[in-house]
Amino acid sequence: MIEKIIITYIYHSCYTVEIGDYFIIFDYYKGVLNIPEDKKVIFVASHGHSDHYTSEILKIPNMEKYTYILSEDIAYLESEDNIIYIKDSKLGIDQLKSLYSSKNVLLIGKDRYKDIKIGKESIGIKTFGSTDVGISILLYVSGISIFHAGDLNYWAWKDNDDKTDKKEYYSFIEEVEKIKECSIDIAFFPVDYRLEENYYKGPKIFANSVSPQLMFPLHSGDHETISQRFKREVKLDSTIFRPIIDKGQKIIVDIKE
Repeated sequence: MIEKIIITYIYHSCYTVEIGDYFIIFDYYKGVLNIPEDKKVIFVASHGHSDHYTSEILKIPNMEKYTYILSEDIAYLESEDNIIYIKDSKLGIDQLKSLYSSKNVLLIGKDRYKDIKIGKESIGIKTFGSTDVGISILLYVSGISIFHAGDLNYWAWKDNDDKTDKKEYYSFIEEVEKIKECSIDIAFFPVDYRLEENYYKGPKIFANSVSPQLMFPLHSGDHETISQRFKREVKLDSTIFRPIIDKGQKIIVDIKE
């Protein structure tokens, strides 16, 4: 039984989660990463938007040591002469060939479930849809369930007309209804300053419907204070919300038996 989880905020929608023998990196595209050598490293990318994914994660030396769980929108696969063609032309031929033949890269779409063996344990992967691009994803690791929303949110933009707003709302609720069937320990979900006075709607609905034990903000960019505002202004039914103060912030979660 694990005794603690170390969660580190990197930037925007990227967090690292150190849990047992594993080090999980969600939606990295920039920021300082300190990858431990003694852990099984898992990169997760919810979709291919440039603020959630960079092909640099596939150029790391000895990338075969790591596991990659990537939304299938990131790579459109076409095989020819043992080469895989990926949207990012900056990826070199050696990396392309390695990726094509590699068993450590999983491309996955929405509404799937898969178990993969990493080290001594199996990691459970359950995916859901998004209200933008790609997937939202739930991982089962060492007895803990960890959800990352990617770009799943109620995108209640100020300029939406009524028809568009209803479409955004019901698309969001459709995914939430599926997710709430799962028990979630830790969730990462957008609290987006760009939505202005509507910034709280999606995360409040999600938290009060799904009831994760802990929830952390995504999509902050350089506006971490929006999560502090959410903490002050929004009452959640049972979920503990942890705001972000600054990049590099570490949160230690003690696990009680």
